[in-house]
Amino acid sequence: MDPLSFEFVSVEEAKKVLDGEPSAAAVAAQVDWSALREPPDAVKLALSPAALKWLAYLPREVRPLELFHTYPRIANQMAALGNAASVSALLTELLIDRRGGRQGFPAGVATELSTLQEFLLTLLKPAATGAPPEA
Repeated sequence: MDPLSFEFVSVEEAKKVLDGEPSAAAVAAQVDWSALREPPDAVKLALSPAALKWLAYLPREVRPLELFHTYPRIANQMAALGNAASVSALLTELLIDRRGGRQGFPAGVATELSTLQEFLLTLLKPAATGAPPEA
């Protein structure tokens, strides 16, 4: 049996929740992140030569073409990271909503990201011979 998870709250906070008022955590989760985003930059909105080279390096079946077309900034960021472990960590951040309330990617892009993540995790898995993972 799994243990129950709970959160320590004050009596006042519990009363507010029971009365139907939003909790402090719910209010904090509704932070407007748009003010913290960088303004659009024409350079970041175009694919970099490094991103195009990185895309060509990937096997055809895992190339995130829709992502590259729709979100070139993210494609450039992945290409700039330079190794499978770093790209995999970025993909984890993109695929898992830790802030709550994020819209997420369109279905095609999300599928591409998941496929690429599976491929990278396969690369990072140590071989049965004990050889270090490829980067």
